[in-house]
Amino acid sequence: MRAAALVLTVAMLSVAPCATAADSLPIQPGFYVSIDTPCQKASNATITLYDGTSFGGAHVECRKTFTKKLTDGSYQLTRKCKDMQGNGGPWETFTEKDTVVSQTEVIVTTSSGNFHYRYCSQSDLPDPWNTNDLKSIGIKDPGH
Repeated sequence: MRAAALVLTVAMLSVAPCATAADSLPIQPGFYVSIDTPCQKASNATITLYDGTSFGGAHVECRKTFTKKLTDGSYQLTRKCKDMQGNGGPWETFTEKDTVVSQTEVIVTTSSGNFHYRYCSQSDLPDPWNTNDLKSIGIKDPGH
């Protein structure tokens, strides 16, 4: 009887959906701009950089600590970030849910809300983003 219960439990676990670890999101590395902002009008408030590991902002440094693919097909990213302005701040842990719409479009859901971004070629961005050296962080922009 115990063996049958163990086999049933193992069988149930093997077919139950679960989250799996993922190295990165299946999207193009580079600059992403709010979906309602033309690439040429990007600003600190509407642009983010996906370096192939995590998204970064204008005045924060972030390090991805864990990515997992959820059963609904989205991704949960846990990362540590700190403010880079002034004296900076302590490292804080944040969790976000990223829904990949396509290889060049993503919806980022955080405790602050939903943010819908699309990829913009670096050459389509205004200064200073169109001249940033992304190769120094391992990103080759095919549009530059």
